[in-house]
Amino acid sequence: MMDYRGRQAAVQDELADAGIDFAVFGAGPDLQYLTGSSIDWRRYADLGARVTSLFLPAEGEPVLLAGPFAGEESDLPCAVRGMGLFDDPGSAVAAVIDDVADARDTVAVGDYTEGSVTLALTEACPDADLVSAEGLVGPMRAIKTPEEIEALREAAELTDRIMADVVENVEAGDTMREVGLEIEHRGRMAGASDVSFSSTAGFCHTGVEPSGEVFNYDPDEPLESGTSIAFDVGFVHNGYCSDWGRSVYFGEPPEHIASAYEALMTAVVETIDAIGDEVQTVDDLFPYVEQVCDREGYGEYLRNRHETGIVGHQIGVEVHESPWLRPDNDDELEEGMVFCLEPKLWNDGEYYLRVEDMVHVTADGAESLTRFDRERFVV
Repeated sequence: MMDYRGRQAAVQDELADAGIDFAVFGAGPDLQYLTGSSIDWRRYADLGARVTSLFLPAEGEPVLLAGPFAGEESDLPCAVRGMGLFDDPGSAVAAVIDDVADARDTVAVGDYTEGSVTLALTEACPDADLVSAEGLVGPMRAIKTPEEIEALREAAELTDRIMADVVENVEAGDTMREVGLEIEHRGRMAGASDVSFSSTAGFCHTGVEPSGEVFNYDPDEPLESGTSIAFDVGFVHNGYCSDWGRSVYFGEPPEHIASAYEALMTAVVETIDAIGDEVQTVDDLFPYVEQVCDREGYGEYLRNRHETGIVGHQIGVEVHESPWLRPDNDDELEEGMVFCLEPKLWNDGEYYLRVEDMVHVTADGAESLTRFDRERFVV
């Protein structure tokens, strides 16, 4: 069981330290993280939303502002205040504020807070200093609890199983659009509540003129032999996301392409193995991937080598969480972090290859939560 009240208390300590009287979090990832609400914020909360905003004071009990069809949600560790479909949000917000806060000099507003709620805040607290709630929850979300690690592990295992079936059934004549939709369909049938993002099965012909595009098929062009397929796939399971990437080759791959994929996979595996030793900070990750690809003879094809150097991101209730794995970020890799390491090799007109694993930083190193067959390349 996630300790939602403990999370709320930790944010309340942050509010008190910052001199913020209360914070408002709209229907988004922070609200899910702090309350366990199952609101479908990924698809945008409509007028039937069960919970629309969390009002969290620096001291005292929080209150949830609920949607028109909410009713009592006794499983949530907060009081729930109902709000009728056509009721004036101003009066509802004012009543909630009266419940949660005596002082209202400084109020933090989260990114997902609805415009009507924010306007009502300004009316109820005309002299308040409204500040951003960004940064109040993010550092806590970056370090996962054992319960969160288990949820992410289950999401990763679900993804591995689904993609093993998808890869096994790729056939000539399939299109990028069809395979992408098939991935999402299989995910839903297997129990995923949503996709983390639109599924990608990107086709790249070998031996054609450079196009400047990583995928040189049209979305509805049928798959032919002599094509690399790069998958980028993620599902939502029990409120937590997966993000997974592999490449396969349809047909018999030329030696330089098979070797390129082996080099990329080697770079990922060796980088994961080096965490806690040679790799200790975020900005150690890309250089380590780079040096292995250089050693294997494919460093010049690293897609982000000459641009951003970004090689991944954290993951949790959102698929892309901070910190991003940037070369200018010297944050330490801490036990409990889970990030997606996702380098790509791109040789325009020849191949586009990707490997992406969900990596859990442990007390003595790291483990990959995604465990799809690393030897599987030819289909």
